[in-house]
Amino acid sequence: MTKYETIASIIEEKIMNLEYEQGEKLPSLKQIMQNYQCSKATALKAYEVLQKKHLIYVKHQSGFYVADYGIQPAYLDERYPLNTGNPIVSHTSLEDAKHCLSIAIEQYSHSSLNLSLQGVESLLDILPDFLSDMSVYVNKEWIYLIQGITQMLSFLTSSNIFIDKQYILIEEPTYSYFVDFLKEMKISTLTIQRNENGIDIQELEKLFQNYPIAYFYVIPRNHNPLGTTLPTKQRQNIAKLALKYHVYLIEDDYFGHCSSTKRYLPLYYYTEGKNCIYLTSFSKTMPFIRIGICVIPDVFQNYFQKITHQSYYFSYQLPSLISQATFEAYISSHLYQKQVQRLQKQFLKHYRIIQQKKRQWNEEIIRIISGDSGYYFTLQFNKDIDLNKLIQQFNKEKIYVARNERCFYHQDHFNHSISLSIARIEAPQLEEALDSIYQITLSFVEK
Repeated sequence: MTKYETIASIIEEKIMNLEYEQGEKLPSLKQIMQNYQCSKATALKAYEVLQKKHLIYVKHQSGFYVADYGIQPAYLDERYPLNTGNPIVSHTSLEDAKHCLSIAIEQYSHSSLNLSLQGVESLLDILPDFLSDMSVYVNKEWIYLIQGITQMLSFLTSSNIFIDKQYILIEEPTYSYFVDFLKEMKISTLTIQRNENGIDIQELEKLFQNYPIAYFYVIPRNHNPLGTTLPTKQRQNIAKLALKYHVYLIEDDYFGHCSSTKRYLPLYYYTEGKNCIYLTSFSKTMPFIRIGICVIPDVFQNYFQKITHQSYYFSYQLPSLISQATFEAYISSHLYQKQVQRLQKQFLKHYRIIQQKKRQWNEEIIRIISGDSGYYFTLQFNKDIDLNKLIQQFNKEKIYVARNERCFYHQDHFNHSISLSIARIEAPQLEEALDSIYQITLSFVEK
């Protein structure tokens, strides 16, 4: 490796480890010459290497700066976009994405769309080891590649896979799009309250015991919209009750592989793969492709393959060949783990800010729920505050939030809260937004 390549490699590593953050000015050519005992031409060539990788850019008569390869605000007119959990493409390293895309195109250049209903064989071969890192121990035959969790939820609910069971049980609040789907399809739905402490296990047993429930849809960790994680004892009890009363669990672990929750074991682990359908997605970490994983229990295999084959005529569950091949390249090259580590390191700054505000704020006015893992957290307001007017004032300051009413199946159960997401905002802007939210809310209380 030449001198300039060595220097470029060192600087690139510092960028990836966030020692140099996006938008930050890099050392001048003179500083590079001093730091690495090199000529001006060598220093310049090192920066040219990084420019070609789109990691840095140059401002005329100003210097070299780290490119915005990480999290960026979604739009110029949305200063504080806290209302969406959908990251933008530049959320990931574009250089890594191009590299894996090139591998995918080259590796599958002679392939066709004649794929199995489960997915690309070589990708399926490596997924059991990948899932085992999340304590999801599966056989290759149980894995199905899917386009997304929303699509699979609607497919499972509409497929009559759960025979002679009338009800769907959901947490309240829960994923808003699934709430909309259940209402639109007029599906018989039961609810159980979920708050920062989790759910009432005794209430869950009563529901399992007294109703013919097809499945319980649950987001155990990084809950959307609360952001909370169910305690270990509750997860163990949910699994026991599901097995005892023959109720299936649909476990939505959409952010599991990027979660910062320590010593966590999923519901799938506690059920030993019985009575549990495990779903996870990668759109939060690789927003340029649509791909997820569905793990189907062995008992459903024949029937699921049959209905999947039938569904081919009116819908398409399988991700595109290029999405699967790119995902395979990410895993095989270990770049996916690198991306996850980068995101975890970035979000630690967000979590520290949220926890700091949690300690400082008056809980009788605003309570911060969660905010230590995943994308989401919730603000619950004093019920005397007019939430409509408050949000209008937030919008005037270009602070965009999401009301949680849409996450409640029963509107009268709404707990006067809003959800916030850190998917599209940088840590300094998050702190500014939270300070403004608190001050605006205090002014409403004074009035």
